[in-house]
Formats: sequence, C-alpha cells, structure tokens
Amino acid sequence: MKTAAEYGGPVSGGGMAGNASSGLVDRLDGGLGDAIDDRVAEVLDDYIAEGRLDGRIRPRRSPAGFATIVAGGVAAVLLPWCLILAATLPGTYQASHWKLAWVGLDCATAVAAGLTAYFLHTRNSRAILTAMAAGTLLLADAWFDVSTAAPGFDHTLSIAEALLLELPLALCAFLLASRELRRASR
Repeated sequence: MKTAAEYGGPVSGGGMAGNASSGLVDRLDGGLGDAIDDRVAEVLDDYIAEGRLDGRIRPRRSPAGFATIVAGGVAAVLLPWCLILAATLPGTYQASHWKLAWVGLDCATAVAAGLTAYFLHTRNSRAILTAMAAGTLLLADAWFDVSTAAPGFDHTLSIAEALLLELPLALCAFLLASRELRRASR
C-alpha cells in the first residue's frame, strides 16, 4: 500500500489541516485501510456470485423516468390543444350518443364507489386507487352536468347537485384515499 508521501499528500507540518489529513492517511495506511479493502472485495465477490454485478455499464435512470417523460409530454401537448379547442369548437353540438355518455359516466362512478367500499371492507390497499378514480369521476360528472345543462331550471339544478352532492363526495373520496395512503405507508 502507498504511503501519504507517495500520493503527494502532506507528511507532516502544513498547519492544522495538514496534521489532520496526515493523521487520517496514516490511519488508513494501517489496519483500517486494509480492513476496508477486504470488506469491499468480499461485497464485490458476493455481487458477482449472485449475478448482480456482471461488468456491464448501465445508464442511470430514475425509477419513474419513462413515466415522467410521458406525463410531461402529455401535459405539453394537451395545454396547446386546449387553446386550439377553445378557438375552434362550436358553441353547441348535437350528440348522437347522449344517453350512452351519461349512463356510462354514472356507471363508472358507481363501480368505482362500489369497489372502494369492497376494498375498504376487506382492508385492501387498492381502495386508494378506486377512491381516487371515484373522486375524479365525480368531479367530471359535476363539470359536465353544469357545463352541458340548458339554461334555467336545468342549470340551477345541475349547480345545486354539484355543490351539494358531487363535489362534497369527491372531496370525501380524495380525503379517504389520502388517509388510506398514509395508513398503507406505515
């Protein structure tokens, strides 16, 4: 093993920092340095024997690297798309499958709420996902109820429904998901 002088480090003198680094190097030159070298060699041997270290160099990636890129890309594309839609969509539109759209949205909300109840009853952590889905569907339901309602009584009823039912239930679903997430992470 090389000494501090062979590495070009201070051997003695050089003030307080020189003495401290010299003392540390001297200790590493002794048994402590050899013990560290031996332990590192053992760990590397274990990694190689288990196939976890095969000598190939792999690029560093964050655990959610690809998902982060996709989510960022979706946001980057959708924001300008919203501006295009706001400028080009007609003020009114005759929907061919109006019943199917509303029945489908309400059925999806009911399924998400039912699954949340079931998962809560069985103490399954999937309740977090279904509660988030139910809350999101309730927000979408409130949004489309209010924004597609005809002026007058229908619009007033949609606003009342959103304020008294859908938005409070969505908030409860999000709070429930948050509580369950904290419970699951303990």
